[in-house]
Amino acid sequence: MTGMTDGNHCAYFVERKKRFCRMTVREGRRYCGEHQRDAADAGDERVPCPLDPTHTCYRSRLTKHLGVCNVKQKLDARPAFVVEGANLDGETIAAPPRVPLSQLDESVVGTVIRKIHAAYEELPEFSQTILKHDVLQDKLNDETCGSNIRKHLLQNASLLGHLEQAGLLQDDTCFIEFGAGKAQLTYWLGQIVKNKSNSCILLVDRSSHRHKNDNKLKREESCLAIKRIRADIADLQLNQIMEIQPIKHKVGIAKHLCGAATDLTIRCLTKSMDSEPKVDVRGLIVAFCCHHKCEYTSYVGREYLQRCGFTADEFPVLCSIVSWATCGLRLKSDAHSPYDPTTTNRSPKLDEREVIGRKAKTLLNWGRLIFLESVGFQAELLYYTSTDVSLENMCVVATRERSS
Repeated sequence: MTGMTDGNHCAYFVERKKRFCRMTVREGRRYCGEHQRDAADAGDERVPCPLDPTHTCYRSRLTKHLGVCNVKQKLDARPAFVVEGANLDGETIAAPPRVPLSQLDESVVGTVIRKIHAAYEELPEFSQTILKHDVLQDKLNDETCGSNIRKHLLQNASLLGHLEQAGLLQDDTCFIEFGAGKAQLTYWLGQIVKNKSNSCILLVDRSSHRHKNDNKLKREESCLAIKRIRADIADLQLNQIMEIQPIKHKVGIAKHLCGAATDLTIRCLTKSMDSEPKVDVRGLIVAFCCHHKCEYTSYVGREYLQRCGFTADEFPVLCSIVSWATCGLRLKSDAHSPYDPTTTNRSPKLDEREVIGRKAKTLLNWGRLIFLESVGFQAELLYYTSTDVSLENMCVVATRERSS
């Protein structure tokens, strides 16, 4: 939409902002460079910037623009450990389109469901092993602690208990939290390892957060080194982070790392073991989340799913079905009531959908375990907390022998 505005400003109406563009225009023009539509010189049209197609420039000035483009300056300033696409699969794989289940033929969905049931029958039973750690006990005993905070504390306590049980809380170790957020898990981990010899914590997140708990750790008196980097896991090369190279062993941790980020984390850790200088990854613990956000191009368990008979085109259907494990948990009498796992007033159809969704989630997790075992880890899937604490209650614990 265009309209009337004063002669000094662009006449383009920005629909999203419900106002005219406020950029000034050149003499004799109606629109700014971004919205130029009446260029008389056909050879001087606006073209997308090769570095970032979200903005444009004049074709005649493209060379000059590339030398001063803000995006180029950001790229030039990137640290050595950030390499675009470093942890993406080298194969050229076309991502299957995502189509809502409601728009698919019932036979297509039915075929995927049958494959889910058949593949799940081949899996072992998974234990529910809920652990605790003394470092959180006082906080858990605090009766003023809210229910939402308590749920996170219980999850953190169990994950840290599994870290200790797996023998991963050792000296000379760098603990790397992927998708660290506000570093709640790292804070309690720091309380455990702050007196370990030659140890450190590295936090990785692509966003910036306020009120980070790692700042609390830094203010406490300890010899623990803490570093936070802002990077997309897809682009992160661990072996190029110089500050952690003197630490012999590395351990990866993540709590509720969404979809594709889990697979990128696994690739980031495993690729670092084969690239010079090699990184000695002793183990990892990852609590899974948001399987509906998995992407076929980055998912590490593709070979496993192929052996189970799933095609590439069925992967988006599988990822849509996993949402039944959580979104279908509604009471028959009141769809807006909070989920109560002890209730018997449930719709049989919703119960069936929930079971199928949880089976689908487990298959995606098992594919990740198979991949980890293929690169030398001993891995186990288990339920680290109960469903009344978190519906996303499965994690993988993987360990690897120390390198000599």
